[in-house]
Amino acid sequence: NSVNQALKPSQWLSPQQLERIEAVDDLTLERLENMSLEKGAELLQQVYHLSQINHDIEPSYVPSNVQVYVPKPNGDKIVAPLSEMTQLLKQQQNFGQDEVTIIVTGLPKNCDTVKKANRKLVQAYMQRYNLQQQQQQGQKYNKDSAEDNNRQRTSSEEDYTEQAKNANTKTGDIIVIDLGSELPDFNSIAMLDTEKIGSIYGKWIVKMTHELELPHETIHLIGQNIGAHVAGAAANEFTRLTGHKLRRVTGLDP
Repeated sequence: NSVNQALKPSQWLSPQQLERIEAVDDLTLERLENMSLEKGAELLQQVYHLSQINHDIEPSYVPSNVQVYVPKPNGDKIVAPLSEMTQLLKQQQNFGQDEVTIIVTGLPKNCDTVKKANRKLVQAYMQRYNLQQQQQQGQKYNKDSAEDNNRQRTSSEEDYTEQAKNANTKTGDIIVIDLGSELPDFNSIAMLDTEKIGSIYGKWIVKMTHELELPHETIHLIGQNIGAHVAGAAANEFTRLTGHKLRRVTGLDP
């Protein structure tokens, strides 16, 4: 009855249409990218209406083995589980002296478009924070995106690079919580308990700022797609535990 009140009769699907809808596990980003915009939108709408038939499913997926990495200007990475990362960061000289940007990925990495987007996001902050250092130390970190560099840069990318050059802050550190690697399909995204995992990340940020003596005003938290909702929950948990707000929280395609 609640569904009937929420949707107009014309929005219901016929039994034949319902039977033709594929399992959500078969719906991948790659397949959607190969469809026309109209066909892809129609399929997503059908899956959405199908999902509204039953309301008793609660999000329950909380991945426990999410990897975290800190990219370095020379192309290396510090990689560890979340529980071990704070101890490793203590060993890094001058870590957190200026800005700290924490990125929570939220799309499956088995899609080339997502890999490219994640790479460009990290590279943009590497350019901003280590522009002069990058120019001196070569292009080791960018070797994975050689094919991107051969294409003409878009105006938005050029604008961002110009902003990076003119930014007041030229130094900083990046932490990537690679949640997207634990989201292989739409089912895992749909069942992700964003509040619970966000609470875990919020507690970790509290612990990190305390043990590394980082002021909360220097931390920028970025969440991508479903990771945007996780980032929001993490920021709320940080505020609940400390009484302070992080400097900035950004949602990309929330």
